Amino acid sequence: MTTAQVLFEQYKVLPKRIQQQFKQLIVQADQPAARPAAEEDDGDTDTHVSISMEALRASIEQVKLLKTGKAKLSTLEELFAEIEADE
Repeated sequence: MTTAQVLFEQYKVLPKRIQQQFKQLIVQADQPAARPAAEEDDGDTDTHVSISMEALRASIEQVKLLKTGKAKLSTLEELFAEIEADE
């Protein structure tokens, strides 16, 4: 049996109310997140960023170096040129 078949068999034995909730979850997952109306928008965003602790520590260290003047500052043009050179 495939995973989908197993899931469907389990779905069939659920109570009707739970089946409806399950369907709603599937439909919600398929639709893009809707932006709240302007009157409901409190300016807060739910943006989530995933970053490893190692990368976070390295970033903090870079900020410290920038503040002390020990890191090289570069413009966006230089950054884009460096990225293009790496590709």
